[in-house]
Amino acid sequence: MDKEVLGTVVSTMEGPSPSRVDFVVVNGKAHKGMFVELEYSEGTMIAMVDELIKTNRYFERPDSVKAIGDELEKNFPAADWEFLIAKAKPLGVFTKTLIQRSTYPPSPGTKVFVAENEHIKKFLKLDDNGLNLGQIQFHDVLMQPNLSKLLQKHLALIAQSGAGKSYCVSVLLEELLSRNKEQGQIAVIAFDTHGEYTCFGEPTNEKKDFSNVTKVIDASKIKISLANTPKHFLEKVLSSLTPVQKRELFRIINKLKLEMRSGVGPFGIDAVRAEVNELDSKTSVPLNFALDDLTKMNLFAKVDSPAVMDLLKPGELLVIDLNGIINQQKKQLIVAYFSSKLFNARRQKRAPPFALLVEEAHNFIPEGAASEYALARPVLQTIAREGRKFCASLILISQRPKKLDTTTLANCNTHIILRVTNPYDLDHIKQSSEGLDSNSTNMISSLRVGEAMIVGEAVSAPTFFKVRERLSSPSKHEVTLEDAAKTYSLDTKKQDEEADAFL
Repeated sequence: MDKEVLGTVVSTMEGPSPSRVDFVVVNGKAHKGMFVELEYSEGTMIAMVDELIKTNRYFERPDSVKAIGDELEKNFPAADWEFLIAKAKPLGVFTKTLIQRSTYPPSPGTKVFVAENEHIKKFLKLDDNGLNLGQIQFHDVLMQPNLSKLLQKHLALIAQSGAGKSYCVSVLLEELLSRNKEQGQIAVIAFDTHGEYTCFGEPTNEKKDFSNVTKVIDASKIKISLANTPKHFLEKVLSSLTPVQKRELFRIINKLKLEMRSGVGPFGIDAVRAEVNELDSKTSVPLNFALDDLTKMNLFAKVDSPAVMDLLKPGELLVIDLNGIINQQKKQLIVAYFSSKLFNARRQKRAPPFALLVEEAHNFIPEGAASEYALARPVLQTIAREGRKFCASLILISQRPKKLDTTTLANCNTHIILRVTNPYDLDHIKQSSEGLDSNSTNMISSLRVGEAMIVGEAVSAPTFFKVRERLSSPSKHEVTLEDAAKTYSLDTKKQDEEADAFL
């Protein structure tokens, strides 16, 4: 069956050229973001429509339109002279054996068609065994990027608040947890700032149940081994100490470490304090104040609890729920400590290949912040630089890419971008996303909730898609302002009634 012609290539001041093809639409509808194809001497050209212009010669002169007014359409065949021009950017050319870049222009008069589904899949390098994130806009093609192409060189997911960021992440998690061993399973660790992914650990009968492959840890109850905490982490936390005081403190800690290795056993803050109290008061007083600060964090102990490394399994999700912690430095320490431990274990192949998901990434890898306020930044930067060699991937989630460390963001070779309207963030995205041009950047601000663009290593060209419906239960934290107000009023009324009944 012959394909229906969508349009015909026209000659303009800009082309046709290897980088620009304009065509007049003669059948059906063209849309911004649509893939089209055309046959010419070099092969089958694939292009994307990035602009549409409607024109009519009867309405070209404002003075004539104003003077004639409504009589124009009554007395002249104005509607017959209206036509739609689509401006398309050539993305590549199919030849008999491969896909190559466009280097030769098609001729004016060449027929343009809506791109075939199989051609789109082949061009974008989508994978039938990939991760089903949704459907490409204007085409009956699933957005199924290959797992390795999407994650091995790291992924950044960027959107302003309310654009569907957490929903999109939940869909991604569902896909990772639904893979079987033959498809390849990785472990997923989520540092969950607001408890949005704890719902994966809750049994449900109404939606798909992921509780059997999900473990949730309340970060407020986490303890980390003082003996195993890297020196540079403690130095940043205890930044108020002088170099001499730090030297004395770490001399004591190193002494206790030697005793631990000789068989005495692990030690905690109390053991360090006992040694500090043996020093003169000039040294012991500030050190005791510093140890008080560590004690107040309610984080350090003799051993790690729980043993996170034992909970890490391929095809399973480990959610570290940071929602109950207010102290930002404590959050930073937890993320830094476990990220470092996981990466070192993966280097030595003591841990499975994993993806480390960091919510509110701009708070943990901030651009330009002092090191004592960005404890997790060095280790996450290291994973961003070296992780791909060890199959340790980063998934960074942020609504403020402008505040996110530029180096780390640049090392995320794939970006999924939902609606962003802040001009500074848009400019930052454009500078850090390879293959993103001005037209695609301008379209980001007009995306509706649940619409996204993917660009980078995972696909051959920036592509817009609609995020699929999630299979898992929604987060209990997803409450509208209206519902919260109603719940509060009902709860208050109930409390008043109970108080009156008691009296």
